[in-house]
Amino acid sequence: MSPRRARVLAGRVGDDPAVALRDHLVDAAATLIGRSPLALITTREIARAAGVSDGVLYNYFGDKNDLLVEALVRQFRRTIEAAAARIPEPGTATLEANLESIATTLLDVEREVIPMIAGLVADPALLHRMFVALHDDPLGPHWFRAPLIAYLEGERRLGRVRSDANPDGIVLLLMGSTSILALAGHLASGTAAEADRRHVVVDELLRGLRPG
Repeated sequence: MSPRRARVLAGRVGDDPAVALRDHLVDAAATLIGRSPLALITTREIARAAGVSDGVLYNYFGDKNDLLVEALVRQFRRTIEAAAARIPEPGTATLEANLESIATTLLDVEREVIPMIAGLVADPALLHRMFVALHDDPLGPHWFRAPLIAYLEGERRLGRVRSDANPDGIVLLLMGSTSILALAGHLASGTAAEADRRHVVVDELLRGLRPG
């Protein structure tokens, strides 16, 4: 490892140098993604942010897009992990409060994910690579449905949700509606109406979910 590479990894004592440097490059790319449009991020900028020479990136990634995709997937994974920790336990609070909390969590996830995806729209090939990578990741969007379904199944067992309710269908409705609200809010730079419509979604779901 060169002296310069040793300096940028000085705080990671005990890590495998190659693994540590690869992670460092991904973190540097993620930082730039939060500041600049994807199309404007260059290999040189990533190298400078990481404190390495330009050629070092190609020792760990096939090209710049491989690195950007990994950085995006890492950001998405962290978003999903944080959101999963906010899902309520069945039987806690009220069903209405819990659905409101879930809807808010989904909106927060979408608000973070939309800017990531928006930067890829102009590059269909990169967008495709991103979606493939997300669905290959154990904590991809497909995984996030599981804890939501488990919550609703728990509420159904407790009798707070109708016995014939379909948790998978309910989750699809929640995720679809919050995606639309988040996109509308993003395009309109965020409005109070967005939050109001979230309450409408929850109210309508409650009409069909409550026993009796």
